[in-house]
Amino acid sequence: MKIFGIVSVIIIFAFGIVMMRIEINRSGRAIGKLQTEVEIKEARNQYLELENTRLSGPILVGQMAQEQLKLRRTPPQNIVVLED
Repeated sequence: MKIFGIVSVIIIFAFGIVMMRIEINRSGRAIGKLQTEVEIKEARNQYLELENTRLSGPILVGQMAQEQLKLRRTPPQNIVVLED
């Protein structure tokens, strides 16, 4: 009877170790997946920051104003300066 108790404790202990290893592996995979997701989002953010810088440059804004909005520069004689 004593041996049965010892064997039972060893089996339960071994089962606990196996379950912990399974959970550690599962957690490792989840962490790896999240790290990959973070890297993808950081790369996308960097791309969007560069695109924002490119699109907000004065040359491109001027070109877009002319092409898409049909805006033209006002001749200097049409400019009126208002003073206080």
